[in-house]
Amino acid sequence: MPDFDAVQGKKVLFVFGCLDLGGSERQGFQLARHLKEACAADVHVVSLSDTPGRLAEMCEGHGIPWHVARLHWSGFWPLRLRALSRFAAELGKLGPDILLPYYALPNIACGLVWQRAGARLCVWNQRDEGLLLTRTVWHRTAVRRTPLFIANADGGRDFLARTYQIDPDRVTVIHNGISLAQPVRGRNEWREKLGIGTDCPVACMVANLGPYKDHETLLLAWRAVVDRVPSRGERPVLLLAGKPDKSEESLKGLASRLELTDSVRFLGKVDDISGLLSAADLCVHSSKTEGCPNGVLEAMAAGLPVVGTDIPGIREAVGKAGDGFLSPVGDHRQMADIIIRLMGDRALRRHAGEALKKRIEEEFSLERMCTRTVRLLGESLRRPPVDSGASAL
Repeated sequence: MPDFDAVQGKKVLFVFGCLDLGGSERQGFQLARHLKEACAADVHVVSLSDTPGRLAEMCEGHGIPWHVARLHWSGFWPLRLRALSRFAAELGKLGPDILLPYYALPNIACGLVWQRAGARLCVWNQRDEGLLLTRTVWHRTAVRRTPLFIANADGGRDFLARTYQIDPDRVTVIHNGISLAQPVRGRNEWREKLGIGTDCPVACMVANLGPYKDHETLLLAWRAVVDRVPSRGERPVLLLAGKPDKSEESLKGLASRLELTDSVRFLGKVDDISGLLSAADLCVHSSKTEGCPNGVLEAMAAGLPVVGTDIPGIREAVGKAGDGFLSPVGDHRQMADIIIRLMGDRALRRHAGEALKKRIEEEFSLERMCTRTVRLLGESLRRPPVDSGASAL
């Protein structure tokens, strides 16, 4: 296949901010595996931080070398230039043909230095609706010097076009690819582990407890759910899975004030996402901003109905199959109404879940994401090189 031939043997560096495993890292790693195994590319992972994490373990388990190229993004511009120069030198030692950075700082840094590092191509991966990006000279320069853009949702493409006056046609929208791993524990095992009965209504939200999610609205909605869902011996349970941050204690405090301590479980990081989702009856995803949320897509792949916030990233993920189960940002009453409606109608849950699973197979498959990305890389490598002025750094 000519697209695969174009990247065969090429040195491809995936550049991440850290070695932990968030949504961007998970997506990048899946593509890295595909390029290595299906396209015979020479794939490496580079992290801007040396803090160990799950991503490093996954790289080692699949024979993908990983490296650390620390970048201290100082506010004092001479120090920042010096750090970028060192960063370019570290990348240059690896002899890259293609740089594939993910998330804000890797995108900016690689956009500024990719030619100086000796790469033939750099691809800006926009994974959200513009978090941490501004119109400062550093960001604008990085965007101007980057030759190729991928966004995982229309919102990311629109942000780049609106903020940096990029022609929208220069930004290719390639949806995330989802492939659920085999569960380690099944539904009954997970429920037994959590002390939840087989008939207990269970909802689950898979998302790190970060400032851009909206767990507060979900907890307020859950108070109404607990009050209004008919009891069959056990109160409904809400499972919150995701890496904790500084907001965890305030969320636990809110749950306590709402008298939800026995009905809300903070699970922290969970590796067996497939198994956890099998223990749930529906997915909830309350958020303020999203690109293309993996937590929603994974629940769809598991055949669960999704109750979410009506924001562009979630609406794009669920499509027409699920847009009837979305509520306005911050509207806990409407979110509670939708949850209660689904919990009381098994047939509706099954129908909605089946429709969303079909959408995953048609629009968000891992094969589709990898094939479209490889084709784009191949087409770009065959074009004449563009002098973007990056060597000026």
